[in-house]
Amino acid sequence: MTDSTPEDSEPTSFAEKAKDWYGKHKPKIRIFGAATLTAGLAVVAHIATRQDTERYDAEDIADSEPVSDRETTSEPHRPPSAYDVDPHLRKLPKGQSPSAEKKAQYKGETGDGLPPDHTWVDGWSFLGDSPEDEDSGEAAA
Repeated sequence: MTDSTPEDSEPTSFAEKAKDWYGKHKPKIRIFGAATLTAGLAVVAHIATRQDTERYDAEDIADSEPVSDRETTSEPHRPPSAYDVDPHLRKLPKGQSPSAEKKAQYKGETGDGLPPDHTWVDGWSFLGDSPEDEDSGEAAA
């Protein structure tokens, strides 16, 4: 057996094949790399510009006047997060009992006695929700 390998035969190792392939396609690889880099930068720039625009839009919206005209409605303005809590019964933990004041309040409002292990909770609303609160706040300012 004789080992005869011609000088111009294909390389045998993977590294030699990769170098040879890169040498043949070097211009195409560089063009593809540049195009990919350009597209990536364009996407990043677009996203950054869009985020800045959205932030400015949000600031503009916060400074704008409300669309609805409250002058035409008979209801006072109430913020969207405002709500009222009606008076109600609350179950007490074991070992606790309602105060005499709460028993009297409940009897005065309903005419019945408090159920066992319960107390009476007064109704409430967020500060500034009622027109009276707004008027007192304006007088203090």
